[in-house]
Amino acid sequence: MTGHVLIVDALAINRIVLKAALSAAFYVVKQASTASEAIEICTDETPDVILIGGDLPDMSAADLIQRFDMLCTAPVPPVMILLTANNPEARVAALQAGASDVLAHPLDEDELFARLRALLRQRRLDSDLVTHAKTANALGLSEDPVAFTGPERAAILSADETTAKAICARLTPFCNYQLVPVSHDRAAQILSGRAKPDVTLLHIDCDTEAGLRRLASLQAGSNGRDMRVIALTETETSGHAAKLLDMGASDVVHLHDGTSLEDHELAFRLTQQMARKKQSDTLRGHLENGLQAAVIDPLTGLHNRRYAQVYLRRMIDDARAEQQRCAVMIADLDFFKSVNDTFGHAAGDRVLIRTAEVMRDALPNDTMIARIGGEEFLIAVPDTTLPDVRALARHVGRMVRENDVPLADRQGSVHVTVSIGATLVHPANMGELTADMLIEQADKALYDSKSGGRDTVTVTLRPAA
Repeated sequence: MTGHVLIVDALAINRIVLKAALSAAFYVVKQASTASEAIEICTDETPDVILIGGDLPDMSAADLIQRFDMLCTAPVPPVMILLTANNPEARVAALQAGASDVLAHPLDEDELFARLRALLRQRRLDSDLVTHAKTANALGLSEDPVAFTGPERAAILSADETTAKAICARLTPFCNYQLVPVSHDRAAQILSGRAKPDVTLLHIDCDTEAGLRRLASLQAGSNGRDMRVIALTETETSGHAAKLLDMGASDVVHLHDGTSLEDHELAFRLTQQMARKKQSDTLRGHLENGLQAAVIDPLTGLHNRRYAQVYLRRMIDDARAEQQRCAVMIADLDFFKSVNDTFGHAAGDRVLIRTAEVMRDALPNDTMIARIGGEEFLIAVPDTTLPDVRALARHVGRMVRENDVPLADRQGSVHVTVSIGATLVHPANMGELTADMLIEQADKALYDSKSGGRDTVTVTLRPAA
């Protein structure tokens, strides 16, 4: 996995060494010796990842990260800070400054590249979600997603619950969310439950191969698609960390003896992954809302005309292949304009909503109902017969007729009826049948029902092509 990397470091030797290593791995590299140069580069083109090394002459790393947040379009590129010396205070300070990750010199190339790949994976996932969400917004399809709901939970997963509880006790002073200790034998139950954790901290003891298998099992599970896993290792080897990151771990942290600063760093990284999952969930919510809005009528909750067209094409193809009959009904509310004129448009909306519910409940599971116009509904019936179509249409009409729509504030109710036109197609008569042709013929049958007195049913057969 390659990408565009910006190196920001006041020392030329550091930039040269990093650029040589990254270029050899086919990364596209740009360099800046000051914060001002870095800001200028990002103004022209946003990199995929930013590496900040050492002290800069014109701005602190924390201030520069804030400038990137304001300057770069979402999603903001992740920043990795490369420390000149490895100590807990500096690592915690770097993370608190807004860094996505932190490493210290001397750099291990395998781990550096593995961490870069992990950051790039997340950035590209977020970029895709942002792009799709923006498309939905531009088309007027997206609504605000449901807010992220708590309580936020993190699972501490270890071979035995005693170890998991000990890790929980160390992290609790630094976390404002729920920590749940889990042993391996209870993992499936906890991780797949309704209150599943947002992030899992996977403790890996000296048996590194077993830890790798456990991570693979978590990633392959039904919740692996959006699961955040931090690998907490007792074996501090770069090759092991690189393997875990490339297998899908969101982060890898070495378990130290437990100084307050080291526990604070681990808790901060856990909180950081919680925030990233929240951001991804929000973006995914925008996308899912947009996709739903593309095929759902917002007033009644039924499918819309766009979905109905696709469904009818598929139903026709299936009927042709299986040599089965299929039918389409169009139901239209009678005298709906007078409802709006007499009771107001709010009452008209209540009539549409309630009528949609009644018709949907009256239909068998293998049918599809959609709202295709103001007060017009389409019902698709696969694999049916002429007597069954007539009986179903009459049943739908009767259910609407017998269920008056109550008005708001106990102001009585509205009696409504529907006229229904239906057409049945025999496989021998399909020819070059299209969804539009089927709708047109059902519309003609509906016209006959309207002109015949309303609150009636007309069923026609499609003639041979």
